[in-house]
Amino acid sequence: MIKVAWSTTHQEFIISDHYYFSKLQRYAKENDISVEEVDEFEKFANYDVIIFNYPEIPFKKEEVDFIEELVKKGKKVGIFAYYKNEDKIADTCNTMAERFGIKFNGDIITDDVNNYDNDNLLITTTKTSQKMKEKNINKVVLACTDSLTITGNNVEPIIYAEDTAKSLLGKEKILFAKYQDPSGGCFIAGGTCVFWDNYSIDIYNNKELSLQLLSHKK
Repeated sequence: MIKVAWSTTHQEFIISDHYYFSKLQRYAKENDISVEEVDEFEKFANYDVIIFNYPEIPFKKEEVDFIEELVKKGKKVGIFAYYKNEDKIADTCNTMAERFGIKFNGDIITDDVNNYDNDNLLITTTKTSQKMKEKNINKVVLACTDSLTITGNNVEPIIYAEDTAKSLLGKEKILFAKYQDPSGGCFIAGGTCVFWDNYSIDIYNNKELSLQLLSHKK
């Protein structure tokens, strides 16, 4: 069984919120993934995967050092943000993500053509990586998403917006990116944190995306 630590150390959205995440909890359990809310940073070492879903408190250097060591030991870490940066979510996530060569831009991505329910902030895309397509992640809906900039080595985009999408800041339309460590560990950043809530998870391949992000094979 895969053990996932869902962080509550930095005032993240909690997975035990039934209204938002009851489906994700159920799907994880059905796929032999154990997800536990963890409120003590040092306990992350006891898990295979660590998730920071909309952290609201910036990370301290010693916390980032600790996470970097976990990735070097083969752990998988994911951090997921939101659009605009009005509440400094991009800045907060960058206190962690920039260590791994990924920057949240505080952007707004819209798509007047490829979207869900005729809402240009609920963008849809088929531009997923080959490895994702091999896992049946062919099309996803990503609501209210930021864009990412790759600033370091060993980082690759894993989800792009469609060519019809627009970046308010004129950035490259990278929506999810992954740092791959030689150890087998990795760090994944996503421009939105609401792709796996109860509203989105059953649309297109969002369920497959969600389960893949919670899974880990070194």
